[in-house]
Amino acid sequence: MATATQDAAVADAAEQEERQEATGIDTGTLMGVLAGTFLIVIAIIRGGDAAIFVNINSLLIVVGGVLATGFIAFPSDKLIGMVPILQNAFKPGIYEPGDYVDDIMRLASRYRSGGMKQLENEEAKLDNRFLKNGIAMIVDGYNAKEIHELMERELNSMMDRHNSGQKVLRFMAVQSPVFGMAGTLIGLIQMLMHIDDPSTIGPALATALITTFYGLILANLLLTPLATKLSHRTESEGTLFRAIRVGVMGIHDRVNPQRIQRNMNALLPPSEQRE
Repeated sequence: MATATQDAAVADAAEQEERQEATGIDTGTLMGVLAGTFLIVIAIIRGGDAAIFVNINSLLIVVGGVLATGFIAFPSDKLIGMVPILQNAFKPGIYEPGDYVDDIMRLASRYRSGGMKQLENEEAKLDNRFLKNGIAMIVDGYNAKEIHELMERELNSMMDRHNSGQKVLRFMAVQSPVFGMAGTLIGLIQMLMHIDDPSTIGPALATALITTFYGLILANLLLTPLATKLSHRTESEGTLFRAIRVGVMGIHDRVNPQRIQRNMNALLPPSEQRE
């Protein structure tokens, strides 16, 4: 008989399992990044000498500054853990709410007709950790209040983990233009050192401004959109998990499956509801 798990170690393992389950590529995210980059590159090429937009020193200032402040502001393991989070942003969503409405209605019907043994048999077939933990608590004899409280804790833990990763991305998005401006100031200072030669002012000023360009592109084409994408996905998962919790509570109370379906549909967007 499975038991419900709520400690932090199991929560982290469950999150890793979520990442591994998501396969493929989210075409919207990938196409957005590629299309934005492509259009900017085309505009640069059409404007003249594209080579002047390639500046290693400017790139080092922006990327190095963003990473350095990230390690100062957050624990190192949090920064290293951003790699799978960024990968997750390019993967498709792994939750289809309608499928879980159907699963819960089936579980409710089996429980009402076959009792606890039938529900225990169905538990092993579930792939959603949140739903599986909820059914496990019913099988293990938890009362309704305990089930609701423990599922609420698990939901809040999931939201906190996801929001912490988004917080790192938003912090980096703020720092990126700042270091772009810092690089521009460095370039201007270096330019003023040779102001006695007017022929060097134009090229030097253009190079100085490239750092600001890098900072703005990194913040607004990549970091901020990715943070927003992950935030939207977290909200969607939170809504789904609340609907699953309503279903689990209905199964525990042996509520009519049709009533459970209506209660779950009330929490889901119209396009994801089951009729």
